Amino acid sequence: MHTMDKAYKTLIIINPVSGTGKQKQITSVLKKYLNQKKFKADYKLTKYAGHGYELAKDAVKNGYKAIIAVGGDGTINEISRALAFSATALGIIPCGSGNGLARHLGIPMNPKKAIQWINKANIQEMDTISANEYRLVNVAGIGFDAKISHEFEKMNSRGLITYIRASLKCFRTFKTQEFELKNNSIARIEKGMMLSFCNSSQFGNNAFIAPKAKIDDGKINLCLLKKPKWYQVPALVMNLFSKRINSSSLFKELIVDHIKIYQKSDLGHVDGEPVIFGNTINLKIDPKSLKIFTQFNS
Repeated sequence: MHTMDKAYKTLIIINPVSGTGKQKQITSVLKKYLNQKKFKADYKLTKYAGHGYELAKDAVKNGYKAIIAVGGDGTINEISRALAFSATALGIIPCGSGNGLARHLGIPMNPKKAIQWINKANIQEMDTISANEYRLVNVAGIGFDAKISHEFEKMNSRGLITYIRASLKCFRTFKTQEFELKNNSIARIEKGMMLSFCNSSQFGNNAFIAPKAKIDDGKINLCLLKKPKWYQVPALVMNLFSKRINSSSLFKELIVDHIKIYQKSDLGHVDGEPVIFGNTINLKIDPKSLKIFTQFNS
């Protein structure tokens, strides 16, 4: 934990098009409530996909000690990728549709309260996970949720209702897949609907796929979900939202620090954003590779 002797030189990166639109008036709210003694802030808006990464990379080079990301899981991922292995710490004001990492950290969803929360937060270190050329801070995966994220991307609205519509559309036709897992102590084939690679406990919207996951334990929680029958769906959803998914007979969890995964599909998602992984995914944990503003350990 770091104590503060002077204000952090801070860049606030705002994604004006993410998620819920809460960020529309965020600059004035930040100027009003952000602790100026702690954060000496400059502001930038992202203009296109990938811009957050570029702005954050430049900020690291230019000696910024903190970057506050205002946006959803995609924005957080872009900025985290730029900050991994650097001395610059990440702060989050959640404005997305899922806000998985922010919810895991206990950051309020209300922008004013989130700013007040960050005013009291300290810098700690969290793990990140590399998956081929990608890096994730929250949850990535293959199978059903990857298919949903590719479907969701095509839809012309955001938010939980749209996500549920995409899920139902995919569920009807989705076939069980085989995932081959290999490392120095595991060699097995698992069949299931989806395989999630979890650094934190939830996808977002308080859907807890890995209730026991910690962001600073040097481990990846691999969570396998078998395809439920229609009549099993309500109980599965209840378990997902009440942190009881690991009591379901459809759920299996493996804890690893590195693993190679083979799939027939090439689709994936990283922190909710659709990606093409290809048939082979190399997963590896990078312990304590990202500095983050938080109020609790893991």
